[in-house]
Amino acid sequence: MGVLTTLGIDGWSFFWHTVNFVVLIALLTKFLYTPVISLLDERTRRIEESLAAAEQARAQVAQADAERDELLASARRERQELLLEAQQIAERLKAEARTVAQQEADRIVETARQEAEAERNQAMAELRREVASLAVQAAERIISKSLDDQAHRQLVEDFLDEQPASAGRA
Repeated sequence: MGVLTTLGIDGWSFFWHTVNFVVLIALLTKFLYTPVISLLDERTRRIEESLAAAEQARAQVAQADAERDELLASARRERQELLLEAQQIAERLKAEARTVAQQEADRIVETARQEAEAERNQAMAELRREVASLAVQAAERIISKSLDDQAHRQLVEDFLDEQPASAGRA
């Protein structure tokens, strides 16, 4: 203790100042330092949570952007497929319409040909009857005798049947 007195320090005073200082440090630690550190730790935790939430939100936005881009690409592909399918259907319908129209035209032409053939045959039959009738009348005048109508017609029919064959050979 002699050194402390030489320096002008009272030992009991120094002891009580040291005790007071330790008590002050203990009180400050308990009532000031610990709550301030707790507040700072809480604030740090909240900031870290906010940063994590912001990062998570950025990740969700990026994911939503990627999903949106994927949906847009899918919608574009689907639209392109629908357009292609619609074009194929239109081409098929045009081809079917052409086929139906061609078949209808062929049917109309065939019907017209058959009607023309029937009219020609009817006209030929009528012409034969006329020619036969005229031939019978001419023959009656020439022969001056009258055959019965059935015999006349048979004679003319036989004559006319021979005519196309001889005309075809010439």
